[in-house]
Amino acid sequence: MARSNITSTTNDINEDGGSVLFSLIKGEQLEFPISLPFITDVYQEPYEFEAVVVEALNTGLGEVPTTVKSGGVQTTLERRVLSHSGTWNATNSYSRDDYVSHGGLSYRRLRGSLVVTAVEPQDDSDWDLFEPNTIYVRVPSSLISTWTIQPSVDTPVYGFFELRVSEPAAEEFPRTWKPVRGLIKLHFSPTDTVAD
Repeated sequence: MARSNITSTTNDINEDGGSVLFSLIKGEQLEFPISLPFITDVYQEPYEFEAVVVEALNTGLGEVPTTVKSGGVQTTLERRVLSHSGTWNATNSYSRDDYVSHGGLSYRRLRGSLVVTAVEPQDDSDWDLFEPNTIYVRVPSSLISTWTIQPSVDTPVYGFFELRVSEPAAEEFPRTWKPVRGLIKLHFSPTDTVAD
């Protein structure tokens, strides 16, 4: 039982591994896997996901900002989950990003389209172990195209990122988590300045 002074905060009930930093080059379009250890299987439970980036108050000097830009651009990022294809079966066809259960584990198909093979996932290099508590967040190439300040050769620009996970509103007391937050840092890109 807790008997220390109430202001002696030595235990963090919600463990925090720290904020994240996504470092990209202007114009890159990437997808990032995010593991949610407090969920067993995001594909079997009706969670709601929201991922956003808010333009920071960039000065053009490259410092890490501590403020959101008033009236700045707010972007909702696309979220993606894989397609669960049930228990692996040698006679079924599988495509890239299907995931299956096999031998008590989950596997993700890395490549191919409608492939049928009798080689079991653990012995096939086209499959990889997969944690079904993983979602994917997509950062579009146009993310900062309308931001007030753009990166220059030696000065990046920043935005604030956060992922929100919520139980369905139909629950008696729907819980909401914000497990991942931090900065998106975008660097100058020579190819972005040259017309295609």
